[in-house]
Amino acid sequence: MQSRRTIYALIASVAVFYLWMLIAQKYFIKPQPPSATQPATTQTTTTQVSEPLPASRPAGTTPTSAETTVTATTQPATPTTSQVQVVGGEDQTPVVLGSTRSGGPFPMAVQILPRGAAISTVELRDHDKSIEHKAPYPLLSPLVASDTMGREQALPSFVTPKVRFENLGLDVDLDRITWKVESTTANEVVLSARVQGPNRKPIARLVKTYSLANQLPNPDVPANRTYDLGLSLKIENLTESTLEAIIVQQGPLGMRKENSRAEDRSLLAVYWEQGKLVNKSCVRSDVIGKKLTLLAKDSDTGGTRVSWTAQSNMYFTCIVAPRDRTSPEDRPRFASVEAAALTPDAPHRGEDLTFRYITTPISIAKGGSQEVNFDCYMGPKSKEAFEKNATYRQRDYYQVIAQAFYFCAPGSLVSLMMNLLNVFHKIPPHNYGIAIIVLVLVVRAVLHPITKKSQVNMFKMQKQQATLQPKIAALREKYGNDKAKLQQATMQVYSEAGINPAGTILSCLPLMLQIPIWGALWTALACTVDMRHAPFDGWWIKDLAGADAIYTFSKPIEIPLLSYLMGGPMESINILPILLGISQILQTKYMPHSSTPQQKGAAHDQMEQQRKMMMFMSVFFIFLLYNAPSGLNLYIASSNFFGIIEQWRIRKHLAVLENRHAQEQALRKTDDQPRPKSWLQQKWDRLSKEIEDAKKIESTRKKK
Repeated sequence: MQSRRTIYALIASVAVFYLWMLIAQKYFIKPQPPSATQPATTQTTTTQVSEPLPASRPAGTTPTSAETTVTATTQPATPTTSQVQVVGGEDQTPVVLGSTRSGGPFPMAVQILPRGAAISTVELRDHDKSIEHKAPYPLLSPLVASDTMGREQALPSFVTPKVRFENLGLDVDLDRITWKVESTTANEVVLSARVQGPNRKPIARLVKTYSLANQLPNPDVPANRTYDLGLSLKIENLTESTLEAIIVQQGPLGMRKENSRAEDRSLLAVYWEQGKLVNKSCVRSDVIGKKLTLLAKDSDTGGTRVSWTAQSNMYFTCIVAPRDRTSPEDRPRFASVEAAALTPDAPHRGEDLTFRYITTPISIAKGGSQEVNFDCYMGPKSKEAFEKNATYRQRDYYQVIAQAFYFCAPGSLVSLMMNLLNVFHKIPPHNYGIAIIVLVLVVRAVLHPITKKSQVNMFKMQKQQATLQPKIAALREKYGNDKAKLQQATMQVYSEAGINPAGTILSCLPLMLQIPIWGALWTALACTVDMRHAPFDGWWIKDLAGADAIYTFSKPIEIPLLSYLMGGPMESINILPILLGISQILQTKYMPHSSTPQQKGAAHDQMEQQRKMMMFMSVFFIFLLYNAPSGLNLYIASSNFFGIIEQWRIRKHLAVLENRHAQEQALRKTDDQPRPKSWLQQKWDRLSKEIEDAKKIESTRKKK
């Protein structure tokens, strides 16, 4: 009965943690679904790619002045109007804002397409594409997909798919239009297009502006790490009456997956509700075949109000925030924010996940204009930047990191792990692998009193249980197969001796206390962009956030059942998980145990069963953590090896206790045996006997 309780307790403490590790991303990191309602009837339009894109034109060059007239499909509210025209430019040469030149003033390079006035690519200067490819990190790339006719099409980011003139009943599709490049500078690109009604009667002029901010000096200071791109869409009223315009603005597209083992891309909408910032998120599986609305209402009457929306992978994010939104009191402007997957017939793709802002009707007076402005953060998920930069802190961009936290890895503990790793990393030689080992020493030192006390208590309990074995054996003979009475009588014996059999579960306490630390460290590795591509030694462990692959297979190997246990197929040969398993087996061998014949019995059997189960778990962990980040495996393996040293010290301490106990027992036996009397004591006893005999003789004489 006692062995079962111990086994169940240990299995529960370890298995629950790893179960959560396997399903956390699926059920706890994922958010709640949203919906997608497009104004009027929306027809998805895409750029047709029949020839390679022209070479990019650097910002600051003079665009061509030729204009072309493009017919856009309209969907009028009344049958009297059937068509409008959009007048744009002719030159389709992409324009590049910023650069990825090392030491330059810009944190990124943004390629802008006149066709659709969209962003084709965004490349980050200070981050590499991969360990093998030192090219700038491609945050956004065109999504190449096939249309219904089987023709390839490139879907860029930040297109403005549609503008609806509500009072005219006109829907104007803009994603196929080649906009005119009005002006370009090193920091800004301005594009325009004119909307004309029947008989070329002017309706509106659209002006779309992209502006790239220079990165602040001293980017090593967290508050200066800015990755800001401005987006502005202005509508000028060219009619003789007021216009009511609804704008649909799409967000980023083509974000790559960072986690090779699982889907890590998701959408997050942050909004005010009753004066507090809350969030709602979703993954691609929530969007396919559904209409999901991340934000359904944006009003002054106590409803929700959007603060910002983001698309993120493991280490990078693209946040789109309305520029005039810094508090819940700012005026309403948006009817909804919707999640979408643009290629639903390709379920293996995740690059098509995006979102759209849809405004409420914007009133534009005759001869006037109105703007919708966005601030776009395009860069790493940097905890320090989000906390130190005043604008990012006010908007609480840290939520793109915090959405990965869950109950087994609470935010406070994850933040503590991230802070400790960063603090230890600042100590020479500035290596995150060494920082992890230092963290192991700190945690081991903090838990040492608990570990030592639990082992000593378990040893003492073994001793006490050994003395009770004859009584328990007698109870087994007395009650035979009556398990209920046997258990009751056994518990009575333990209670009288002051022993709590459940106390052996305390031996699992150090492991149970480390489980949240493992979860927090795992989450910290997945949230700290500085850990990405951070090496330990440069030739074996090249990336602490990935597996320590010493040899990568040309094709992943699927192993039935084991692939599910490992969280994915076997992609490489990893040594660190094997070393981890060996370290756990060695640590199990060094667990304190009693080997004296007097202590053989139930307590000894219980310890042996624990030892065998720990042996099994050691092999189990090899597969469970095979594809885990090498930083986590390094932490657990280091903890095990330091634990072996700790167990050796505890065993020496227990040996001292056992010798002391043996000496005390021998001393008690010596005290129980009669000691020989001294010469003086013998003389005194003889003299006392002679006096007593003399008294008896004298008493007899008097009677006569």
